[in-house]
Amino acid sequence: MRRGKAGWPWLCLVLVGCATATPQAEPPCFFCDDQRVVRIVPMAKLRSNDQGRRFQHPVNLSQAEWETLLRGVMVRSTHSPLLGPSYQGATEPVFLDTEVRALGSSLRQAFQQATEQEAVVFATARATDEGPAQVTSGAWFVEDGRIHLRLSNCRIAVTMPSIRTQIWIDPLFAQAGTFYELVPGNRQALVSKPSGGGGVFRPDPVELVIDDSKRNEAAVPAAPEGTPTVSSASSLEERLAVLKGLHDRGLITEEEYRLKKQQLLDRL
Repeated sequence: MRRGKAGWPWLCLVLVGCATATPQAEPPCFFCDDQRVVRIVPMAKLRSNDQGRRFQHPVNLSQAEWETLLRGVMVRSTHSPLLGPSYQGATEPVFLDTEVRALGSSLRQAFQQATEQEAVVFATARATDEGPAQVTSGAWFVEDGRIHLRLSNCRIAVTMPSIRTQIWIDPLFAQAGTFYELVPGNRQALVSKPSGGGGVFRPDPVELVIDDSKRNEAAVPAAPEGTPTVSSASSLEERLAVLKGLHDRGLITEEEYRLKKQQLLDRL
C-alpha cells in the first residue's frame, strides 16, 4: 500500500469526526474507521528520551505471524476497592479474534513501510452490551531483534466523543482509569521505561518485550507437535522478493542487501 500525501489522512480524520486538525500533518493510515486505526508515526511522538534510538524497521512479518504475536499478549484486571483488599482478575487475551485478524493485516502492511525512525501506533474500540465501547491503544516497534509493545490504554470505557477522537488522532494519548496490567508469557518480559518528562505516556510506561529470535531460525525437522514453523521455500522467496524491493527503492544499501540475502540463503 502506498503512503500517499492525500486521501488516507482525510479519510482517517473524517471518520472520527475531527475537522479541525491539518490533514497534511497527519501520517497515512493503513486501517482507519470508527472501530480501528493503524498508523505510522515519527519517533518524536513516542517520548522525548526515545530520540537516540534506532528501530529495526522495515520489518517483514506475515499476517499469520502478527496474529500469533497479538494472540500472545495477555492482561489481567486489577481491582482496588475502597473497602477490602485489592485483588487481580484472571489472565486473558487483550484482543478478540476479530481484532487480531484486522490488526494483523494492518500491522503487516505498516511495518513493511516503517523506517528506523518511525513506530506504528494503533487503536481499537470494542462494543459492549453493558455500556460505552472499550478502547485499547498503544504502539509497536522492533529494537535489538525484539518486538516491543507499549500499551497506553487497555479497555478504557470511553463515554465522551472528544476523548475517543483524541485517541484516534493520537493512540498514545493515555487516559486515567486503566484497570488492566500486562502479563508476560513465554519469551516475554516487562520493562519499565522512564518518561523523560513531557511525554505522552504515564510516568513509568511499561513495555512488553517479545523475544522473536526463534522466528528467524531454520525449522528443525523433529520439532514438537504443535510448534509453529515459519521457514519454508515460499516464505524464503517472499523474503528475498521483499529484500530486493527494499534495495530497488533505495531503502537499504548494496552492502546491506548482499549481506541479508546471503544470511537468508545460508538457512537453506
